[in-house]
Amino acid sequence: MVVNATLAAIAKHGQVVIQKPEVKVYQIASSVTNPLVTKYLMSLLHEHFDSSPFLDSKGSPIRVPLMKLFTSMEDFSAHLLDGAMQRSIIGSSNGEQLAQKQYEILRRKEFANVYLPYGFYAGRFDCSNTMGLMQIMNEEEKKKFGFDMGSIDWKHYITNVHVPGLMRNVMKEKRGETLVGAGNKIPGGAKFYKSKL
Repeated sequence: MVVNATLAAIAKHGQVVIQKPEVKVYQIASSVTNPLVTKYLMSLLHEHFDSSPFLDSKGSPIRVPLMKLFTSMEDFSAHLLDGAMQRSIIGSSNGEQLAQKQYEILRRKEFANVYLPYGFYAGRFDCSNTMGLMQIMNEEEKKKFGFDMGSIDWKHYITNVHVPGLMRNVMKEKRGETLVGAGNKIPGGAKFYKSKL
């Protein structure tokens, strides 16, 4: 889509015409037209790894729990504090263990603060120039060089393109087995990828 939009922008602005120089920004983003919200992404990932889990060294499926998402830093801090309280009630803590638990809480809060701008980012990207570019294209050009972010089927993309691509290219998955870890197999992996091989 980025390449297609770039080609369309070049075609529009590549003509030699004496005019006032201007900078046109063409953004390819889905945050306005077709947002992929974190909660939906996490549910798609959970669904995928629940139906095709990794196996541990004993051959048992590794169950992935639903990820807890927080709407604010305050909610996250309360969650950390609540978890720490429960662990301290369950396990008797000496001074050293208590200091270690406090250190872990502080580290988690530090990580959360580092990722806070990304996790709670509420910005949206203006794609009006890009949409205007699409409007001047004829139907044949739109079919050949489409870049409409609204047309992305996120469920299909995440489960059939993104995750399998990560498994194959990053984790070196081949025919249902992964090279990451000692003999961890992905049940259903060969069946899942059968149509892709």
